[in-house]
Amino acid sequence: MSARAPALPAAALPAAVLIRAARAGPWPAVDALARRAGRPVDASAAAVFRIAFGAVGLAAVIRFFAHGWIDQLYIAPAHHFKYAGFEWVSAWPAPWMHLHFAALALLAAAVILGIRSRLAVLLFAIGFTYVELIDKTTYLNHYYWLSLAGLLLAALPVHRAWTLDARRDPRPGDSQIPVGAIWLLRAQIAVLYLFAGIAKLNPDWLLHAQPLAIWLPTTPTPLSSARS
Repeated sequence: MSARAPALPAAALPAAVLIRAARAGPWPAVDALARRAGRPVDASAAAVFRIAFGAVGLAAVIRFFAHGWIDQLYIAPAHHFKYAGFEWVSAWPAPWMHLHFAALALLAAAVILGIRSRLAVLLFAIGFTYVELIDKTTYLNHYYWLSLAGLLLAALPVHRAWTLDARRDPRPGDSQIPVGAIWLLRAQIAVLYLFAGIAKLNPDWLLHAQPLAIWLPTTPTPLSSARS
């Protein structure tokens, strides 16, 4: 049996071999997944997600105005329960807090219409996250999701379809995005419901149906409103 030839030093290998090995990486499966994620697809699905995000954000802001929650939750209380590390976050005094929510409504509308949508969604996510950091007792799963999804949308090319910007300045190839962007948007929704389910694995929810047992009896229904 012949002896195995000694391995050549890296410097003696052809440059093309080294480049190919670097691109492939140590995990071929990961490299194959990355190639699949880069496959271009129609950008309409991401556009629908962007519009739905803006609509949810706009509806949330309108509810704050309609129910008087801006004054009730942020301006009137003398004390807010802070998140650890964010004790420095405090509410604007009136009327600046109302103007802050008005700006959020305008940003949400810009996201829907596609007017500088990536910048608009980034500013909305930052502004809405600021509101959520004022008091941890106002935490809701879908509010937390608005912050996470907004930051994700700002990093993805969701501005390439169904936007006023794209209509004013159409560019070749802007109707497509990498399919990996769609995967990330789907994963963001899955994360929301996964951790919402995990958070409910406690005796208060499973045995006593809290806080729904408190909320539902006090929630007006169309039938009860008609009788009153």
